[in-house]
Amino acid sequence: MQEDLIQIISEIPDTSDNKTEQIFSLSHSINKNGFLTKELGMKILNWKSPRPFKHYDKNTNADFETITKYALMQEDEKIKIHILTALNGVNYPSASAILMFSNPLKYPVIDIRVWRQLYKNQLVTENPKGQNFTLTQWAKYLEVIRQISNSLNITPRQVEKRLFDYDKSTQIGTLYISSKK
Repeated sequence: MQEDLIQIISEIPDTSDNKTEQIFSLSHSINKNGFLTKELGMKILNWKSPRPFKHYDKNTNADFETITKYALMQEDEKIKIHILTALNGVNYPSASAILMFSNPLKYPVIDIRVWRQLYKNQLVTENPKGQNFTLTQWAKYLEVIRQISNSLNITPRQVEKRLFDYDKSTQIGTLYISSKK
């Protein structure tokens, strides 16, 4: 593992904003109930990516309850996240946010900023733009983040958030690279 990356992660303080803290304060119900309500699901999905809001809103409360209950009961993590993508508008990054809020000790959110830092440090070797993630890429991301987490004795969420904050503070130019000319 790149020593520079380890040093960066070790030195970045943990931060959180009010919106995130509010969702965390509500997320205990996910494990208590074993599923997500539409109300909480919409808050989580909107937190991760508000652009597809109209697609998220097509899901009924029953959709959220049924799909998230079935997903969260799975042992296989690939099956777990893949089932969450059955919700309208939900892709792997959004599904990873659901998992993270259900268990931040176990799951990070997959994000372009964090992927970019991992790619820059050769810890992931494909998808240099960090867009349109696949199930295989999510699984690799989870593996890498957990390895870093274990080596530093911090949570996967802390690793992901610290790399997110670092990337945001050092970003030059735009985040998304358009292929349009």
